[in-house]
Amino acid sequence: MSFVRNTIETGRRDRDDADSFEMKIITNLARKAAVRPSAKASRTVKSKLRATKAVGTISPATVLVVDDDPSLLRSLNRLVSASGFLVKTFAKPSELLASDTPRSNACMVVDIDMPEMTGIEMCEALKDLGRGLPAILITGRTDARTRSLAAQSDAVAVLFKPFDEEPLLDAIGRALALSTTK
Repeated sequence: MSFVRNTIETGRRDRDDADSFEMKIITNLARKAAVRPSAKASRTVKSKLRATKAVGTISPATVLVVDDDPSLLRSLNRLVSASGFLVKTFAKPSELLASDTPRSNACMVVDIDMPEMTGIEMCEALKDLGRGLPAILITGRTDARTRSLAAQSDAVAVLFKPFDEEPLLDAIGRALALSTTK
């Protein structure tokens, strides 16, 4: 507000422009306060904004989730879809490989350790088929083998279970930004 007062005093702006400028500041502050009724609501708004910023289109971005744990698949489906994304879940890598995957405006959240093949092997198979997408790797293991596999991958992020929603949603936003720039 001191900028507005200084410009009025020095005569660089006339009174009407200064009032208009102050009104814009007050309006913007009021909007921010209205959007922030609670921390949880704030995160939801941020997530939905992140979804639209990442894709830059009207259609929602698609997040493909591959994990052999049915309860984790359900949880991730709820979380990611509540954040404004279209979600497709797969219990096996072979299900994803047999499906029609989007070529852009999409990313994958993939468990590293699954019975058929590792999530990294699945990502490589998709790349070999010309259907590669940015991936976020998730795992419940912290052994040296898993850390080595994760380090050698070109994943956007590696998250160790259990993980919070914010790191996952941030990683999804980064992955979708990469998907749209292809």
